[in-house]
Amino acid sequence: MFLPPDLASIREFRRALRQSLEENTFISKDIQQIELAADEALTNSISANYNSSSEETIICRWIVDNSKFTLWIVDYGSGLKKEKIEEQVAEAKPSSLQEFLKKVKTYQEGKCEVLPNRGKLTQHRNLGKGLLIMQSLMDSVKIMYHCKEGRISSDPTDSSIRGSIIELAFDSKKHSL
Repeated sequence: MFLPPDLASIREFRRALRQSLEENTFISKDIQQIELAADEALTNSISANYNSSSEETIICRWIVDNSKFTLWIVDYGSGLKKEKIEEQVAEAKPSSLQEFLKKVKTYQEGKCEVLPNRGKLTQHRNLGKGLLIMQSLMDSVKIMYHCKEGRISSDPTDSSIRGSIIELAFDSKKHSL
C-alpha cells in the first residue's frame, strides 16, 4: 500500500488492514491490537516524513501466513534517533493498563505537534509513546534504516540514512490462550 504522508491516510490504511486480518480469521481482540500498533507506526512515519520536509510516499506492506502477521512501514524521515530508542528501552514497563495510560497522558500534556491532515496543518496531540505502545502490543518490533545505495542498516547513527523501516510481528496463536 502506498500512502501520502498525511494523517488522513490512516483511515484508509486501517480499513485495508482490518479487512485483510478479518479475511484471515483473526479474532477481534487481536485485530484491535494490531490496528493500534500499526496506527502508531504509520503516525510516526507521517511525522518523520513531515519533520524531514519529505513528501515521499510511505510504503506499507504486510503478510499474513496462517496465524502470523508481519507488517513493514517504510518512510523517508531522518530515521528514529538512537537516543529515542535507548530512552524507550530503558523505561520500565508499566504494571497495569491504568499506569500505562497515565504515563502516556502525562507525556502528551507537554507535547503537541503540527502534522498534515487532508493537506492542512493541524494540531496533533497523540504523539510520544508510539514505540512503547507498539512494543506492548506486538510480539516483535524491529527498527531498521534504508540508506544510500539501497543498503539496509540497523545502526541509527549511520550517516547515510534516508528513512526508517519499522517491522511489526504478531502471532495470534501465542495470544489465544
